[in-house]
Amino acid sequence: MARADSAQAGLERVAAKFAQDPGRLHGLAVADPGFRELCEEYGLAQESLAVFEAMPDAAGRPEVPDYRAIIAELESEIDRYLGGARLG
Repeated sequence: MARADSAQAGLERVAAKFAQDPGRLHGLAVADPGFRELCEEYGLAQESLAVFEAMPDAAGRPEVPDYRAIIAELESEIDRYLGGARLG
């Protein structure tokens, strides 16, 4: 997947999770490279988790809890970021 596609997919996942106005999120992603990168990381982590969860031995794979933890950390960071953006 091309980097621009990854960034867009991540932004769409952020918009779905945080129920934000997609136009506002898109504007924030265009204006702020840090937020754009955070969205991309979130999307890639979600994609990776889906791959491991689809494996027959998903229940025993250490990657599943690892990616769930990474996603939770990214969600907290995105939430803090959006809170700061609302205040700013």
